[in-house]
Amino acid sequence: LRLKWFTETDISVADDPELLDLMAAAGCRQVLIGLESPGASALEGMEMRANFKARRAAHYAPALRRIQARGVTVNGCFILGLDEHGPEVFGQVLDYARSIPLYDVQITILTPFPGTPLYDRLLAEGRLLEPERWDLCTLFDVNYRPKKMSVEELRSGIRWLTERLYSAEETAARRKPFFAGLRRRPDHQPAA
Repeated sequence: LRLKWFTETDISVADDPELLDLMAAAGCRQVLIGLESPGASALEGMEMRANFKARRAAHYAPALRRIQARGVTVNGCFILGLDEHGPEVFGQVLDYARSIPLYDVQITILTPFPGTPLYDRLLAEGRLLEPERWDLCTLFDVNYRPKKMSVEELRSGIRWLTERLYSAEETAARRKPFFAGLRRRPDHQPAA
């Protein structure tokens, strides 16, 4: 079939070389991995049980290299507006995205979907701006008051970061190492 496909996973996929080889052989071209934040402290408490992401954050770069060495690109995703994030987070995400081997980057805004523990907590804290507004659950709209910055700082910070992360120059710089790595692979076949 020569099917090419994409999937979402977590960083632990990098721990299984056999699985990575099988994914690449089966046509996997990209994995989306939620890195969420450049700082491990912001990741504390994000997950209900084991703080998996906070414990793994220091090992992201080598794990990402192992995935991309198989010819599978990584789309690293960040959530902005976490309780530990202040206005400095936008520059931190830009610097972090430049420092680790990512092919693509996705940024979203923390979104309190109705019916979730996050929504219930922000409602109880009086931080929701417009409760029950499903139309604001886009991952790109701000519908709550962040803890360490204003709503406008979050909005303007997202705009600032978007302009930089998705510029042609930034995208080319991010992708160049991936293609250089492909050319070094023993199974590389140059385009005709």
